[in-house]
Amino acid sequence: MSVSSNIFILLRNTSSSLTSTTTTIKLLSSSTTTTITAAITTTATEVITSSTSTSILLKQPIAIHLLNNSTKEKKSMIRRTNDNVKKEVSLYNSLFAGSTVADKRKAQYKNLVTSYYSLVTDFYEYGWGQSFHFANRFRGETLAESIQRHESYLALKMNLKPDDKVLDLGCGVGGPLRRIAYLTGAHVTGITISEYQIQRAKKIGVPANCQFIQGDFMKLPFEDNSFDHVYTIEAVCHAPDKAKCFAEVIRVLKPGGSLVGYDWCLTDKYDSQNRDHVETKRLIEEGDALPDLKSTHQLVADLKSVEFTVEESRIIPEGDIPWYQPLKGGDSFLTLNNFRTSFLGRLLTRNTIWLLEKTRIAAQGSLATLNILETARDGVVRGGESDIFTPYFFFLARKSS
Repeated sequence: MSVSSNIFILLRNTSSSLTSTTTTIKLLSSSTTTTITAAITTTATEVITSSTSTSILLKQPIAIHLLNNSTKEKKSMIRRTNDNVKKEVSLYNSLFAGSTVADKRKAQYKNLVTSYYSLVTDFYEYGWGQSFHFANRFRGETLAESIQRHESYLALKMNLKPDDKVLDLGCGVGGPLRRIAYLTGAHVTGITISEYQIQRAKKIGVPANCQFIQGDFMKLPFEDNSFDHVYTIEAVCHAPDKAKCFAEVIRVLKPGGSLVGYDWCLTDKYDSQNRDHVETKRLIEEGDALPDLKSTHQLVADLKSVEFTVEESRIIPEGDIPWYQPLKGGDSFLTLNNFRTSFLGRLLTRNTIWLLEKTRIAAQGSLATLNILETARDGVVRGGESDIFTPYFFFLARKSS
C-alpha cells in the first residue's frame, strides 16, 4: 500500500511493548505538513475508513519508509580534506591518554564531543546512514527499518500534534528529526554542539517545519517553557553532568511536557570489580566520546533530582537480531549498507582510507579517526555480548503541570 498526499502518519500501539502483535496506524489529513510519499510494508487484516481518517489494523510489526527523506548526494567518508583533522585527532586522544580520568573529560566535554563528531560524522553517515543510533531488530526487518521503527516509537510516546513545538536534544545530522517531523507535522528544533553536523544537516535538507541550531545542551539557548516535548536519542551520555542537563530540559519544557529518550547505560550486570567489565567500559568511553558511562539507576536518579516525574523507564527488550550484530559482522551482504558494516567492508574501508591518506586525497588523521571507531566497535560489541551495556535504556519523564 502506498499513500501520496498532504498527510502525516502516526503510529498507535495497543500496548507499551514493542513486540505487541497488534498495531494500528492512522493516516490523518494535515494541511500543515509538506507533501510526502510513504509505503507501509505489512499485511492489513482490517481497514476502516471515514471522512477524517483511515485506520489500518495490522497483525505484524510494521516498517515505514519515508521515500522523500533521502538525499541524492553520494555517500562519502572523506568530505573533510583540511588539515584540522590531524589536530582534532590529537586533541581527542589526549583526553584518554595515560592516566587521564573522567573528571578531566568532564571539564573539557565541549572539546571532547565537538572534536569527536567533527571526526566521525562522515564515517557514521557512510556506514550507518543519517540516524546515528542503534535499535532492537526483528526477524525479516532490515537495519534501516528497525531504526525507523525505533524513532517512530518516540513520536508515539510523545503523542505529538501538528501544532506542538518539539526539541531534539543532540540531533546529529537530523535523521530522526526529519522522520518525526514528517510523521507528526510537529515543529521540531534540533540542537547539536557540533558545527560540522549543523553544516551537514543543512546540506542534506531542512523541512519547512524544522530548524537546526548549534548549541550546548548543558546551557540551552531557549526561553523558559519553550517546548511542548523534548526527545533525545543516545545523546545525554555525552553530558558531563546529566542532572544539570536535565535541569536545562525541564526549564525549557512547558508545564505537563514530556522528555522521552533512549540513552547509553551500564546494566545491573556491570561489576566494577571485574577487570573485563572495567576494560569494556573504558573502550566504550574512549571510542564514543563519553566522559563517564553511568548506570540505568543513576540516570533515573538524575531525572528525579530535578523534579521530573519518571513515568516509564526500562531497557528495550532485545529483538530477534542482537542490536550489535551489524558491527560484529555476519549480516547479509544483499545490500550495500550491510556490506559496509561487515568485516570485509570494514577491511576495504581501512585499506581505501590508508591509500587516500598516503596520496593526500584524504586528510591526514583520517586513518586515526577510523582507529577511534574501531575502539568504539570493540567496546560496544563486548558490552552487548556480556550484557553489561545497553544503548537503548528508554525513559519517559514529565514536568509537573
